[in-house]
Amino acid sequence: MIELIRADQYTKMLWKNGAGFTLEIARSQGDADFDWRISMADVTTSGPFSLFPNKQRIISVLDGKGMVLHVDDLPAKTLNQGDIFAFHGESQVQSELIDGAIRDLNLIYDPAKFHARFQRVDGTEEQTFLSSADLIFIFNSGSDTEVMVDDHSVQLAAHETLKIEKNTAITSVHFPKNWEKNCYVIELIQR
Repeated sequence: MIELIRADQYTKMLWKNGAGFTLEIARSQGDADFDWRISMADVTTSGPFSLFPNKQRIISVLDGKGMVLHVDDLPAKTLNQGDIFAFHGESQVQSELIDGAIRDLNLIYDPAKFHARFQRVDGTEEQTFLSSADLIFIFNSGSDTEVMVDDHSVQLAAHETLKIEKNTAITSVHFPKNWEKNCYVIELIQR
């Protein structure tokens, strides 16, 4: 099953720590808690991250000059646009904006229930990958692009997301040549 999620369908939510807002792109079904969630956030000030105990987090900077993350007692990690970084949801994280506001893309998931892959696909070269993931999300952070899923062609506008639910053993995802792409591919595999 293929579903196009438009940017105007994202749900605006207050951060757990109340310091800003998240645009929730997609999340697992369930009551109060979730097994996984993909979201975008505008970060306008430096400060602490919300805690998500027993979860794993992966983050990337979509827009802006970037930020420095201070995670627990680890060395500081600088994230520039396009960089991807993973850390534990229960970690104490302090962000320090480098030069103004940023927008980031986040995956938060329960590692006891899911294995996740989070990668970036960019450029104009033809690219194909095969996936056996239960769920695949393709988030377009650039201009309009085309994606082929098995035999289906889909046009993705800026900030739209393609949700692909597994219906065969292997899903083929193809980015045709000469289409400028700046996409994130998030795969979730149930344990």
